Amino acid sequence: MANIKELYIFQWFDDEFLSNVVKASNKMIFKAWEIVLQEGSMSNDAHILLKGIVSVYIKWKNVNTIFEWDIFWEIWLVMDEPRTATVKAETDIETLEINKKTLGEILKRTPDGDYIRNTILNRIIQNNKNLR
Repeated sequence: MANIKELYIFQWFDDEFLSNVVKASNKMIFKAWEIVLQEGSMSNDAHILLKGIVSVYIKWKNVNTIFEWDIFWEIWLVMDEPRTATVKAETDIETLEINKKTLGEILKRTPDGDYIRNTILNRIIQNNKNLR
């Protein structure tokens, strides 16, 4: 749980909140070269990369590499947009899949849930600007 708290979208959450997020999430395993998420698809989850390396492609051009204990597709947690890139496992990977509905339910029960949701969105926007 300590590593999750280091991710930029979860930095201000207390241990109880993070424990609830982890309990409501699923561990997923993908083999090397498997597609984790497909550009243009709709999905209801984000992934924390627990083990391995993934590459991010836009129109099959490599635009980013993500390593252990980073998060991808976190924008989906606060917005309803199709995937803008494909994510492919470069090695065997393990992710913690965070469901948007589950996170939304947890935020509803959390004081300042709307503030937290807006803070997540602003941090995602800022993070994406830094990638350009």
